[in-house]
Amino acid sequence: MMKNRNYKAFRSNYEGKISKKLEIDREEFYHDFYIGKPPFGLAVFGFLLFMLALYFMFNTHWMYGIFIMIPGLFFLQGSFKKKELALRVSKNGLWTAEFGFIYFRHIDHFEFYRYIGKYSSERMKIHIKNYKMYLMEMPFLEQHISHIDRYGDLKSILDSALIAAHKRNANKKRF
Repeated sequence: MMKNRNYKAFRSNYEGKISKKLEIDREEFYHDFYIGKPPFGLAVFGFLLFMLALYFMFNTHWMYGIFIMIPGLFFLQGSFKKKELALRVSKNGLWTAEFGFIYFRHIDHFEFYRYIGKYSSERMKIHIKNYKMYLMEMPFLEQHISHIDRYGDLKSILDSALIAAHKRNANKKRF
C-alpha cells in the first residue's frame, strides 16, 4: 500500500502527465465492486448479547448488564455498516477508492496475491507502464481487495477490459 505522501505525488504527476484530460463524470461504469457487509451472524450475536444484558440489568445486578451491553452494542453497530465502494470498471479505465481513476492504456497488467498468515489478505497489484514518469518508487500500485463482493469475477472482468482497451489503442495507432 502506498503511503499518503507517495499517493499524492503519484496522483498529481499522473494527472499532469496524461495526454487526455480526466473526465470521470462522463465515464460510464459497467461493473461496481463493493466491500461486503459483515455477516448476518454478527447482528444476531449482538442482539442476543443485548437481550442477555437487559435480563441481567433487571433480574440480577445492573452493573453486569452494562458490562454485557457494551459488546452487544458494538456487534450490533458493526453489522449495520453500509457497503463501501472499492472498485469501478469502465470501458476506458479503472477507478479505485485509493488511487482514483487510471486509464487502461497506462496499465500494463494486473497481479492478484493472497497473503496467508496471521493477518491474511488479498491484494491486487496494478502495474503501471512508464512508472518512473509518474515519479513512482515501485512499478505498481497495490490495492487491498479483501472482502470484495464478487471477488471471483474481478480478475476475469479486469483482464478482459484491459485486453479490449489495448486492442482499441493498437487499432487507433495503425490508422
